[in-house]
Amino acid sequence: MTIRFLRNKVVEVEPQPDGSLAVSWRLTDDLLKVEVNLKVQPPDLEIVATEAKLERLVPKAWQSAPELIKKVEGVRIGAGLRKIVQGFLGGEKGCPVLAHAALESSNAVILNFTRPGVQMLEGLKDDEKLSLTREMLKSNPRLIRSCVAFQDDSPIMQGLDF
Repeated sequence: MTIRFLRNKVVEVEPQPDGSLAVSWRLTDDLLKVEVNLKVQPPDLEIVATEAKLERLVPKAWQSAPELIKKVEGVRIGAGLRKIVQGFLGGEKGCPVLAHAALESSNAVILNFTRPGVQMLEGLKDDEKLSLTREMLKSNPRLIRSCVAFQDDSPIMQGLDF
C-alpha cells in the first residue's frame, strides 16, 4: 500500500508603501491549510498586526488560532524571539503550527534585510565586505544577535559598540 502525502509551504515578504512589511506564511497539505499574515514595522521590526486562518481538518485544540496569533502583536523580531513566541503560541494550550509560522515569518523578515546586502557584497574584497556589513548593522540594529553571523563573538561584530 502506498501512502501519499504532499505538503507545500511558502513565506513571502512584501515591502508596503507606508514602509511596513507584509509577511504571508502559507502551509497547504492533504490534511490542513493554514495562512498567517503579519505586518512588521521597521526599524524596530515590531509585529503590529496579525491574522491567521486554518481550514480543512483543524484539530479542536487549534480552533482558537485566529485569536491566539494576536498574542504576538507588539513583539519585536530580534533576540529572545524564539522563547517569546513559544511562550505565547506554544505549550499545551497553544498551536505549534502558529508558533512555527511566526518564527519562519520572522526569519523571512531578517532575510529580507540581509539578502540584498549579501548580493551587493559579491565581488568585493574581504575588508570592503566587512565594512559595508557593519554599516548595515548600524542602520538596522535590530539585526544584532538575530542570526549566527551577528552574534557578539562573530568577526563581523568585532570592534562594534552595541
